[in-house]
Amino acid sequence: MADAGPQPGFPADFEARYEELRDCRFSHEHDLRFIRVFASESASEPYQRLSPDVPYPVGANLVKAEYDDELCSILLEYTEFTKLEPGSYAEGGDWLWQRVNPQREVTESGAPSRCTSCHAWHCAPPNGYDWTCAEELQ
Repeated sequence: MADAGPQPGFPADFEARYEELRDCRFSHEHDLRFIRVFASESASEPYQRLSPDVPYPVGANLVKAEYDDELCSILLEYTEFTKLEPGSYAEGGDWLWQRVNPQREVTESGAPSRCTSCHAWHCAPPNGYDWTCAEELQ
């Protein structure tokens, strides 16, 4: 049997199980795509508070669904990341990053430089909180 490769770090039914924290919106930061952002239960409060007083726990998961249209009906891919143990993955801000196609095949895993370079610059302390960029949440 062939190795299936890495599996997505988020459940197939994440839209039913996770909280949607950003509804469909244009994102000039993400290849001029439209995005929706979902958070696992353990990631929801830290994402909304953006404070070091509410840290992301190990296992917290964020999923950004990326679309080609303003109705968010033509799915292009997902970008997701899962919080790891502190100090375990510095190049990814202690997050495991994945890019996943609509068929739930992982196309990139680890710390994709096109994602981490931007998040490290704009969303890591002191400019952001724990590599997450949610300043436009309001």
